Amino acid sequence: MAPVTHNRGRGRGRLALAAVGTITALGLAGCGFGGDEDEPAPAEETAEPVDAAPLLEQALADLADYPALTADGQVAHTVGGDIQETTVTVADGGATSGTVRANGVEAEMIAADSKIFLRAGEEFWLDKNVFGPDSDQFDGAWVRSSTAQAGINPQNTLAPPALAAILEEIGLEGDEAVEETLDDTRAYKVDLNGERNQLWIDAETNQVLRVEVEELVPEGGENGPQVRLDIAQADEAAAEELYDNLTTVTEEELTGSRDARVEVSWDGQPEMECVDGPHCTWSGTVRDAGASGSGTVLVRMDVTFTQDQIGDEECSDSGSLEAGGSLALSCDANYNIVTSEPKTYEDIQGEARLSTRGLSGGQQEEMLAALAEQREATLAGDAEESEGAEESEGAEAQETEGE
Repeated sequence: MAPVTHNRGRGRGRLALAAVGTITALGLAGCGFGGDEDEPAPAEETAEPVDAAPLLEQALADLADYPALTADGQVAHTVGGDIQETTVTVADGGATSGTVRANGVEAEMIAADSKIFLRAGEEFWLDKNVFGPDSDQFDGAWVRSSTAQAGINPQNTLAPPALAAILEEIGLEGDEAVEETLDDTRAYKVDLNGERNQLWIDAETNQVLRVEVEELVPEGGENGPQVRLDIAQADEAAAEELYDNLTTVTEEELTGSRDARVEVSWDGQPEMECVDGPHCTWSGTVRDAGASGSGTVLVRMDVTFTQDQIGDEECSDSGSLEAGGSLALSCDANYNIVTSEPKTYEDIQGEARLSTRGLSGGQQEEMLAALAEQREATLAGDAEESEGAEESEGAEAQETEGE
């Protein structure tokens, strides 16, 4: 992990090596992305193809109504990019919990309210080539992360309604769906527009079983991840457990989280100055030192002034640093020592440490409110569906009695 960066200064004066993992870039459907060993096999008895359009329409309508889904398989942030294993549960509002795994190193992932957090060991962040002033604090802690670092943003690609809409937008390549055996399950293979886009639908339940898409582009986006994922419906109990866990983590664990989305660094050398008092000031500018930063990161500067005779004084400043931008920080500390005769204190030293915050107090409240709202909507949707089913069953019973 990159070492902690300290800046030191003296009164009246001006004041990282990462190991990169190797992951083979694979393709989809016959070009790698997991190999051919588990490719679907044709059914022993060749069945007649079926009309793909109504089959797909019904499967996507069912998918859009899931309270939550589980997705398990392989994801690359970009077409042909580095592959990682991904297992997530995603609610219809986008709330997510799961894991990502690359080079044998696993990270926990949660996502909600347009935010993604990862928790992993040091090796994971070394593979991500992350540099930051507080990257020594990432090991085993929740870190706010970019879509590129997570490999995928499940909120806008794998939430059941979002996934259904993306697949519908891709559209059909052919008019027929062919029956195949997928993991001992009878399924229909549906070819979508694009050379490597396809999905499989359970022949019995008419539910989507697997999705292989070269670029899963969310609504309003220009690009998206390459995916090969097995999909299954998650029930209401799983959705409730998901929301319970996310709420607990947000309340108890995210206030101390860090942020890896922007590479924060000093722009030049900060300045330190001390005048009679002694009254010391530290000022400097931080910038995004990377080439692929995203979002706006909360940056904090903590400064300690030290003199052997009079001890320490501290000050701090914080602000928001946008990706590609810069931020001026400044703070001062006044020893305010009163003596009968003016006295000059020499050899006052200063030390500054930069750090990031993944979530402010206000953002935490907003995230909890979003989770509560999404949870209510998810469970209300299930309740309405159940009520509708009961009414339908009642109507069928009446019709039967009438006959």
